[in-house]
Amino acid sequence: MLVTDYVANGSFASLKANVNLYQEPNYAYFIRNTDLKSGSFGVFVDQHSYEFLSKSTLYGGEIIISNVGDVGSVFLCPKLDGRMTLGNNIIMLRPEDDHLRYYLYIWFKYLQGQALIQGIKGGSAQPKFNKTDFKNTSILIPPKYMLTRFHETVAPMFEMISERQTETARLVDLRDTLLPRLMSGEIDVSNLDL
Repeated sequence: MLVTDYVANGSFASLKANVNLYQEPNYAYFIRNTDLKSGSFGVFVDQHSYEFLSKSTLYGGEIIISNVGDVGSVFLCPKLDGRMTLGNNIIMLRPEDDHLRYYLYIWFKYLQGQALIQGIKGGSAQPKFNKTDFKNTSILIPPKYMLTRFHETVAPMFEMISERQTETARLVDLRDTLLPRLMSGEIDVSNLDL
């Protein structure tokens, strides 16, 4: 299983020199903990930054865990409409066996996984855990036949959730585009026959 983070791409100095963030659409999304919480993705990187951050490329479906500040928040990376790279203060898990994805997501999001994360958490002013401590933990993995049955059961549910999230995001964009135009009178609906 691949476990990586933003700083796997280089020193803080090299990251500062090679990563440019933008508040308007650019080459790739820069996925942060706050974006995953809100479901709104508005920070981007340019092509050079994206290529520099090659060790933390996201494709959608990865398990993402906050490891600084809001320690233990767990998300499934959405499949956005463009390239994506992992932001800072979060780690990413990409299991080699796709049947592990939803199992690990649920495991880390709830009881045993949260207890494990809290057990490796340190820091007094700002809680955090490091990637090395995380990699050295043990995770209970069920037998393959159970994992397969579990995946076959929950995968359709997670796919439906993903579809609903995509539809919700599209409707929010539509609302945010149309409502100001309706309020300003730019779009006139007075002649519509309802």
